[in-house]
Amino acid sequence: MLLSIGMLMLSATQVYTILTVQLFAFLNLLPVEADILAYNFENASQTFDDLPARFGYRLPAEGLKGFLINSKPENACEPIVPPPVKDNSSGTFIVLIRRLDCNFDIKVLNAQRAGYKAAIVHNVDSDDLISMGSNDIEVLKKIDIPSVFIGESSANSLKDEFT
Repeated sequence: MLLSIGMLMLSATQVYTILTVQLFAFLNLLPVEADILAYNFENASQTFDDLPARFGYRLPAEGLKGFLINSKPENACEPIVPPPVKDNSSGTFIVLIRRLDCNFDIKVLNAQRAGYKAAIVHNVDSDDLISMGSNDIEVLKKIDIPSVFIGESSANSLKDEFT
């Protein structure tokens, strides 16, 4: 089933999903920490722990809201399918990417090039949070979007309930 909102075509599950990503800092003494707050249109919500990448822009203090889309291909090691065509009144899109197979910076750069405003990379077979970094200065210079890393259980919940 597809729903048309202006010029935006979304499936019912995509319309059902809105994510809010917010940053919190504790007295500027602790490293910056981000939380993912996922809401659906029935006002159900969940919070997921994550770790921001050491590259790209930081999330704005007020957070970033958008629709969550699964990456195709899932690992984002090559160019990915862009978000649905949108008009000026629609929200932004955030992509959920599977870890492994290539460097984190390549995954996030492919998300940015496809038109996503943020990327969430998730672990595989583990809920451990990993600090995403890069040693490739040329790739780092090109990354403008924020990205965070989450565990596999969080990713499964996001996929099951919010995409």
